[in-house]
Amino acid sequence: MPLPANPARNPASPFASMRAHHTGIRYPDFEDARSFWVDKMDWRVLQAWPYGDLTLAYVMPPDQDDFHLEILAGPGATAQPEFADVDESLGVTGLNHVCIEVDSVDDTLAELRARGVDVVNEPFELEEISARLAFFRDPWGNMFELSQRI
Repeated sequence: MPLPANPARNPASPFASMRAHHTGIRYPDFEDARSFWVDKMDWRVLQAWPYGDLTLAYVMPPDQDDFHLEILAGPGATAQPEFADVDESLGVTGLNHVCIEVDSVDDTLAELRARGVDVVNEPFELEEISARLAFFRDPWGNMFELSQRI
């Protein structure tokens, strides 16, 4: 089933200038987080800067310039719950996952596995949104969805 047409835009809204730019994720160690995203996932560092006791950075997917993941790293971060699968995570309030669109969920999962990345859910299809999905997590338990249009 294809996705429905987008609802009409509302340029008269006082929030019409809002655009998605980045998602920030807190990590306990900057170099470990940078290494995961840059060395393991091939993402690119746009900019890094100090913020108090933390080091922050924008990292971007290998071939996309208009989405950033902000690494917020340094002392004081506490561990978060680690869920066995995405269904288990749905019982907790808060940010659940970040979705990353890919050309092939299966090819991407194969490469993630080859690089030692933790795959949380095997691929499945959700007809309501015309997508093939799977989930992986970073070493700190943050979940990411892979989505392929079908």
